[in-house]
Amino acid sequence: MSKLFYLHSEIPGLRDAVASDHGVAFVSDRANPDQLEPLDVATFTIRLARKLGVQATAPYSSELLPYSADNDNVVFDAPLATLVAGRRVRYLRGWKPYASCVKCYNALGLMGDHVLRELRQLEAAPSDARRADAREFMRSRRQPSASGHQAPLLFEAGALARITDVELDQVDLEALAIWKTFARRPIVCSTSSNMGISLHEALRFMQRAPVDIAGRRGTILNEDEGRLIIWCPDEQADFMNPEKTEHLRSLETEQPPLTVLHTYINRKQRDPGALKDALDAGGYFFPTNPQSTDEMQNLLANALGDMAKQRRATTADLLADENVQHTLASLGCVIEGGHVVVRTGVDGGLYGLMAAYLLMLDETLPRRDTTAISTWNQASIGAALAAAILADQQLRRFETLPESTRTALTETCPGLTGVLSDVRLGRDVRTQIHGVFDLANLQSLGQLLGVVVERHLSGRGTAFVGLGSSSYSNGNRCYEILKDSFTSDGPFRGRGGFHPATHTLNPVAQALVYADDLQRASGHPAFAALSSVERIAWLMQHARKPEPAGAAAMAGYLLTRLDGGTLSLAEIAATLRLAGFDAARFLEFAGFNQNVQGTNWFLQEATEEGLFMEGLARIMLQLLDLDLDELLRLAARERETSRANYARTPIDPPEFERLNPIVAIYLTGDNTRQPRAKLVEAIYAHGLRHRDQLDQLVEATYAELRG
Repeated sequence: MSKLFYLHSEIPGLRDAVASDHGVAFVSDRANPDQLEPLDVATFTIRLARKLGVQATAPYSSELLPYSADNDNVVFDAPLATLVAGRRVRYLRGWKPYASCVKCYNALGLMGDHVLRELRQLEAAPSDARRADAREFMRSRRQPSASGHQAPLLFEAGALARITDVELDQVDLEALAIWKTFARRPIVCSTSSNMGISLHEALRFMQRAPVDIAGRRGTILNEDEGRLIIWCPDEQADFMNPEKTEHLRSLETEQPPLTVLHTYINRKQRDPGALKDALDAGGYFFPTNPQSTDEMQNLLANALGDMAKQRRATTADLLADENVQHTLASLGCVIEGGHVVVRTGVDGGLYGLMAAYLLMLDETLPRRDTTAISTWNQASIGAALAAAILADQQLRRFETLPESTRTALTETCPGLTGVLSDVRLGRDVRTQIHGVFDLANLQSLGQLLGVVVERHLSGRGTAFVGLGSSSYSNGNRCYEILKDSFTSDGPFRGRGGFHPATHTLNPVAQALVYADDLQRASGHPAFAALSSVERIAWLMQHARKPEPAGAAAMAGYLLTRLDGGTLSLAEIAATLRLAGFDAARFLEFAGFNQNVQGTNWFLQEATEEGLFMEGLARIMLQLLDLDLDELLRLAARERETSRANYARTPIDPPEFERLNPIVAIYLTGDNTRQPRAKLVEAIYAHGLRHRDQLDQLVEATYAELRG
């Protein structure tokens, strides 16, 4: 396709002259024949996670608890948020072994993309070649050891020589594919923090994941296999926070060694620097955001140019380097005529993030209690939102998917496909998808969508939710998916479905999520039999404060309702008060001192986000300390007005709202300082006094919604 613009007519010979000068890297006009289907990567992401220890979805039960050893479910009812919103709210989390972080899907998707390719090559390989790989795998396995010293080999030379072809053919090919992919070559990850943490955790799980080989038990990776380089923000960067720095630094000190950090100050340094490291080491380039073919062309041209200067080498010298060749091959590139031909972008993380939406539907649809779902996704990376949209659009054409893709989906998400066998997503089950962005970081997707925020200011808070690519903006893969949806009557409807979240409202959202967890955990049948000390430990295990980005979708939903006049602060404050919060406990929970200094600091930060947030912060603190009976009367009056206003001006189309939709709120991650035991005890004790009142209000709300 011609890229000549600003001419009324073509000039003979001009197109050929432009097309013949490619530079170091150029985008191919031929499709990559090895490109994987999005849903194939998404379902394999789930398979990979389960192989590394994540439990399969358990049937729904009201007694299921998040952070419980007996399940790794990701969807949980949110009764307190339901009371506040007057809509049926459920939370969608990440997997518990990955600190409930949605970015774990991104990390495992990138891993799964490469492992699936290797697995398919093994399955298609001649038996002799596959057996040679299996024998090498067995030769390198060491006995699991917790001593910290190098463990002895699992198979001594004599035992290995006696291995038969039948035993070689029985080697777990998925384990073999993981080992071939990650045992010897490093992953180089560019991230703000959480994706790198998830990759570190996944590699550790690979080092611990058991595999049975010819009657002996080893692990998929040895303790000295697997290596990770994380390109993360320097602790001096204005968008980094001390908690994440502390967590990341701790990864470097773990034994046995696995991860090293390379830091950046300017986000534009991140992806080019990480790619250069990958090319130097022959490793895998794992960007936090999906990269289009145009973006990869830019990144490769710059990375290879920098390497040529540093090495004082020619392009030909670089392209003859085995490490460079391996990394280019892993990116789907080919070398032709002294140039790098870019045939595909980096989409594995995007496709892995689709798994979150698949699991949400897998746990929601079998309950047969809804025909409409409104999903609210924090665009902590543009891919988180784009992946939900892409998954929805793929499932809308379920019956036309390749049979192998439908089979893989059935194996991983049987509840979802069981429903889709007789209903159609988008027709029989209606869906809407909303995105939430951090107002302190309105860039990329927000700009491309033409979003304008008039009521609120960005303030000077450190952005906890980024958007889009941090290196180059041309060919934005996420925006392409969003645009395809809102121009084709898809689940995302453009800028009207893209909403801001403020830092002032975020701790309110965190408190509401935490209160829901606390109520669920303290209402569990097993809780009553615990001692007072055991109860606090139980609550601290099953009620977790989400990190700021983790509550962004909830904050965006609340702010949209507040700005639209369909929700009142009194309703939120009354619910938090009944759950055990007052102004002092809220301030401590939010990370401020329980004194005048803490109050002033909270109000100062709110003031920087504009008059509306200043007023919200002042009123919220006063409401939390209001006489409870007076607060409940006020909330009841305000609730009537909110419900009436929502009936007139709902967020989603009226015909959709009449279906009594589930509002699914993405949460992501609890990599943040958790409330200390004394605060947990205080919130629980004060909430216990009003438990009956709160339960009655929640029950009445659900009855109203059922009616």
